[in-house]
Amino acid sequence: MTKHCTTDAGQRARAEGPAATAAALPAEAQRKLAAFEALIRKWNGYCRLVSKSDVRRLRERHILDSLALLPWWHGRLVDLGTGAGLPGVPLAIARPATPVALVERSVRKSWFLRQAIIDLHLDNVELVVADAAGYHPERQFDTATARAVTSPPKAWRLMRRFLVADGVGLLQLREPLTGDCLDGGEVADSVRVDRESWIAIVRRCAG
Repeated sequence: MTKHCTTDAGQRARAEGPAATAAALPAEAQRKLAAFEALIRKWNGYCRLVSKSDVRRLRERHILDSLALLPWWHGRLVDLGTGAGLPGVPLAIARPATPVALVERSVRKSWFLRQAIIDLHLDNVELVVADAAGYHPERQFDTATARAVTSPPKAWRLMRRFLVADGVGLLQLREPLTGDCLDGGEVADSVRVDRESWIAIVRRCAG
């Protein structure tokens, strides 16, 4: 059965919202987030990083949406099928001391991501140019994301093998998620971010 905002993190996130989370970041993180937005605009015509309509609302539609995951992220993070670096790059900017791995199969998008890592001095970010389904990391991760990659059950199956025992997958959805459709995962919390967005926190079960 789905739990709605049962954790302290979920209650705080719902009360404060991602805009407040972003506003509370240090000035250097704010500067890097703005620079990241500018890079997306610069490269978008070449790499098709986001839709044309989303270019005008990058902050709300993509940056803040990515930062909404912060309350549930712990430990080493892997962002599968990261595309334009969402949510991985905004999260890495917010926590520059925590390792983040970006996995992206598109060579063209990887050129953009490599440039973003260099320009923004993201020393905590590793770029892996590979199909997530065929990538086998040397170490597993504490948290995994896969934003707008596939359906929730498929996204979870993709995340699951990257996670340590009791690791967490973060799914961004249009509606709450129940645990009966997940293989080897338990929905620990399902949090409403706004009228159209939910975050499901899925914990990997033992075994």
